[in-house]
Amino acid sequence: MIRFDPVDVEAARKGSRAALETLVNAAKAPVFNLAMRMLAHREDAEDATQEILIKIITHLGDLRDTELAGAWAFRVATRHLAQSARLGRVERMRLTFDDFAEDLHLAQGDSAHLGLTEMEHQLALKEVKVGCTLALLVCLSRPLRMAYILGDIFEMTDTEASDVLDVPAGTYRQRLRRARSAVSGFMKSNCGIQSAKAPCRCENRIAPALGMGRIAKGAAHLDSDQAGQLSPDEIRRDVAALETAQRSIAIMRSNPQFASAVPSLVEQFLDRIS
Repeated sequence: MIRFDPVDVEAARKGSRAALETLVNAAKAPVFNLAMRMLAHREDAEDATQEILIKIITHLGDLRDTELAGAWAFRVATRHLAQSARLGRVERMRLTFDDFAEDLHLAQGDSAHLGLTEMEHQLALKEVKVGCTLALLVCLSRPLRMAYILGDIFEMTDTEASDVLDVPAGTYRQRLRRARSAVSGFMKSNCGIQSAKAPCRCENRIAPALGMGRIAKGAAHLDSDQAGQLSPDEIRRDVAALETAQRSIAIMRSNPQFASAVPSLVEQFLDRIS
């Protein structure tokens, strides 16, 4: 959720550049985390975050109750991502659960010959794990994906989520049930973290992912703003958190809090209006 101080909201509505920057800084992380899980691509999520933040800034004057500004801003973000006619790069692949399962089964390989350092290996393993969970979400339709993100990752109540999406509570609950069933069924059949009988092992995905350019040796793309600040031990702990999450919901929640810089277009927009 997004938390705004009503004092900052009032000041921003009166034209304070400092207050606007404070609101942008409060909103950018939750908006970007929502966008990453919906779009599964850093650049697409950055673009969507910029569009959403500008929309929030532009329509601050429409607010009737500044005490509810944070909840309103989160609704703006959610509806923008759920209703946008533009598909992200991963969405344009039209990935289905069957396609993803086939890819997981065929693209397996031994990473021992790659000569990775311990740091490079841990970064690669983390990228594989995070990328897999994001790709899995994109196999869901947008309505089911958003319901799953709000309900099982952001842990919103049925009442909160249905209000954010502006749909009847019964409709939201039906979407969430369908999304949960699809995600849980896929992971039990395919994910080695979820089930010892499942065929896919994250370790065996490193070599194919490097070969196809989905990840880069010694680099973190999905979590790039945080990776440079983490020690090898911290990265290992992140990976362990993913590995020890036995339930589908826990695995999806164990992803990092994605970090993003203040979008440049938002700064340019603030310069124009201040």
